[in-house]
Amino acid sequence: MSDPSAGNGLPPIPAGFGLPFFYGTFTNIGFDFLLRDPAEKKAVTDLLRQDAAGRHLTPALFDDSVCLSFNYQLYFGQFGSGFGVTQETELNVIARPAADAGHGPRLTYAQYAHGEDQTRRLGNCRVHVACDNDLAIDAGVKLFNEPKHKAGFQHTLPVPNATTLDPKAADRWKVVCGKDGTASSDGTFTHENTYFSFDADLGGLTGQPVSAAPFTEYGSRTESDSTHTRPLGAPLNVFSPYTWYDLGDGEDPMDLTVGGAEPQGRSKAFLDLVADRRPAGAWTYQSPPVAAQNRPYWVRTA
Repeated sequence: MSDPSAGNGLPPIPAGFGLPFFYGTFTNIGFDFLLRDPAEKKAVTDLLRQDAAGRHLTPALFDDSVCLSFNYQLYFGQFGSGFGVTQETELNVIARPAADAGHGPRLTYAQYAHGEDQTRRLGNCRVHVACDNDLAIDAGVKLFNEPKHKAGFQHTLPVPNATTLDPKAADRWKVVCGKDGTASSDGTFTHENTYFSFDADLGGLTGQPVSAAPFTEYGSRTESDSTHTRPLGAPLNVFSPYTWYDLGDGEDPMDLTVGGAEPQGRSKAFLDLVADRRPAGAWTYQSPPVAAQNRPYWVRTA
């Protein structure tokens, strides 16, 4: 890898990969947690310092609170000679480059959630990523040095084909992340084989369309001609608005449970900070259907 200061500032793309990667469909739900206690804020800073990219970042501040965010993704990718379906969860610290920490707007959490950071310097530094697709794991590690680990999933999602069978499914999200290869024949995981799970019912809540994307994802890459690791910033663009739910008041609609499986990577430190805490906000995205097979009708024969 050449020194970006001597070229155009773009690291090369590893052989066998191409960017941008286009998502055929995308289902996404995330939750944000605000931490104000000094000990918790120090723990978040420590999480960043354990990451090659995070050592160049500082936690974003929203009215003196730092933000931890996790999200679940289900997406479909089409390739010239194949396709892939991927599920993953990202555990993130919302952070910004330490070198320009004094620049950009000072935002409240609600302003950030609405997408008012037009600099996009506030982004996701991944503490842990659990994923069920080997190709996606390989790409994440080689392109961005993601802390990505193999896992399995069981989900219940409010996708259109679920709500045609059960209208009550329109607002229910349930995801279990478990040890890869340990699911039973019906797809379920025992508590001992579960890393964590969440169950969220957003029914009765009013969501707001927000301009949250593009999301800056912070990663890193080791230069090929040295052992020096440099931070990367990569935008993930979603071409339609997200829906954001303000969870600051009322009943907590989300239950996050830590399972009995031995934690992967730095996931335990992250989950310990948020497992018993009420999220400040939730955000969702569901790709619209592009085609539909409709109900048949009887054709006259005489």
